[in-house]
Amino acid sequence: MKRLGVALAFAAAAYVATGLFVVQGNEKGVVRRFGRIVTTPDGRAQLLGSGLHYDLPSPFSRVDRINLNEVHTLAIGSVELDAVDDGGFLRTLNSVNQSQFLTGDKNILHVQIGVQYRVSETGVIDYLFASESPQRRLEQLAEATAADLIAASGVDFVHPLGLGELRALLTARVRTLVERQRLGIEVDEVAVNAVYPPARVKAYFLDVANARADKENYIHAARAYADQRQSAARAEERQTLDEAQIYRRDLVEQARGEAESFGRLIAEFKRQEGQGVQTYAQARRMALRRMYVDTVEEIFSKVAGKVFLDSGQQVDLTIFRNPKE
Repeated sequence: MKRLGVALAFAAAAYVATGLFVVQGNEKGVVRRFGRIVTTPDGRAQLLGSGLHYDLPSPFSRVDRINLNEVHTLAIGSVELDAVDDGGFLRTLNSVNQSQFLTGDKNILHVQIGVQYRVSETGVIDYLFASESPQRRLEQLAEATAADLIAASGVDFVHPLGLGELRALLTARVRTLVERQRLGIEVDEVAVNAVYPPARVKAYFLDVANARADKENYIHAARAYADQRQSAARAEERQTLDEAQIYRRDLVEQARGEAESFGRLIAEFKRQEGQGVQTYAQARRMALRRMYVDTVEEIFSKVAGKVFLDSGQQVDLTIFRNPKE
């Protein structure tokens, strides 16, 4: 009888000890006591940190361990196989797994989508109880959102001109739907990992891509030529302006020199008149005669012949030689 009591006491102690549990350093513990989650006064799930904890033994309590820092990745869409098997036939995956999407202009594209998400710290109760499979609901929401956006877009927008905008729209809409349906998940990003046409029309899409690349090359070449011409025009403009500035400066300096020379000549006229050498009019007349002689001498230095006959008739001026000769 005594041994039975000891055995029962040992079994009771062992059963009570089953209430001990350990929460890892990267996890949070959520306790369900009598089927209801233990919550804080504000109604949120009470999250137990890492370490050794105790609660009622099973089946009165249950512990769920959740890693709130782990980033989960959900892949939507599989790669279409276009390899040829031994029989020489084209093998493809089941159409359900190919993730074929219909664009707004009635083209079919294969789109691979990756969803990165984490369990929300404030939505642990929703994550555990609001849906039987939050991951499956998230996959359905992302796929439906992608189908809606792609159906409202043209094939050129999806492949490949608007991938950045499409990714941003997908992320924003999926986040809104997840919050609205209370899945207890925080969506970090919805990425479009790959977009490609069906295997049978890849060649046509390649032709379009090559034509688009040629168009871009022509545009870049035209812009480069335009930039080159503009640079040459600016250089020529600067050169013309520099030459004009130099010519203007030379003319100004020449005019200033002539003005100073004329001023000195007038001063000399006045000095001679003051010293009684000659009057101002006499000096001016002599200077004009000298200028006339210098001018005539300069002109006649360019004349081939030096003999003129004052016959009162017209003179043949072919005697002037070409100054370049």
